[in-house]
Amino acid sequence: MSAKPVNKSRVSSRKSGGSQSNSIGLWIVGVSVAVVVLVVALMMISSRQNVIAVETPDVQPEWIDRTTMGNPDASVVVQAWEDFLCPSCMQWTQMIEPRLVEDYVKPGLVRFEFRQFPLQSHAPGSINAALASECAADQGGFWIYHTRLFQAQNSGQSGYTLDRLVQYADEVGLDGRTLLQCMSGQNYAAQVNDSVNQALALGLNATPSVLVNGKRMTDPYDYEALQQEIDQLLAAAGE
Repeated sequence: MSAKPVNKSRVSSRKSGGSQSNSIGLWIVGVSVAVVVLVVALMMISSRQNVIAVETPDVQPEWIDRTTMGNPDASVVVQAWEDFLCPSCMQWTQMIEPRLVEDYVKPGLVRFEFRQFPLQSHAPGSINAALASECAADQGGFWIYHTRLFQAQNSGQSGYTLDRLVQYADEVGLDGRTLLQCMSGQNYAAQVNDSVNQALALGLNATPSVLVNGKRMTDPYDYEALQQEIDQLLAAAGE
């Protein structure tokens, strides 16, 4: 009995079909991976764009001096003693500071000073942030960097590690490597410590503490009271 001939064309077809199926499967996997990578990249870009959208204060450049902004000859000085990990400070920065800048600093009526008051209850992040902000001031970028530091509060202490602080500098257009060198050298440790001691000597025990020509405002969130105090001082100065 003779053996039944094998249909080589059908065997070849099966092999070809199997190869095509494997190729299609690999192609699908490759496309899926590419889509995932693209989505992740877009998310990262979107997140980065949200961060980089931080703006510098709309104040005359010559009126910005490290952690101070405004007319250097202004008769009224407003000081805000703050801690970058303090939620109340972030609220004040978002709600009150822009109005103060728009109404009084930009017209040259008030000089506004940010004062370092990192609380031990928020250490080590509060101290790291204070030091980093002073390093950013070396590059003329304190104000844009200070906004970015407040944005990092949602990350808690992990948002104020050395690598993250360097990352924020790069994000807002500063030189992260230079900031890293400044931080590593503890260039402003003495100044920040002196600032804390000065706050304590003034009897300050909370952040934010807002002083107008040395007078502490009872409620730093009461903008009308802040306006009234400033206006009275301006009127007394004939302005």
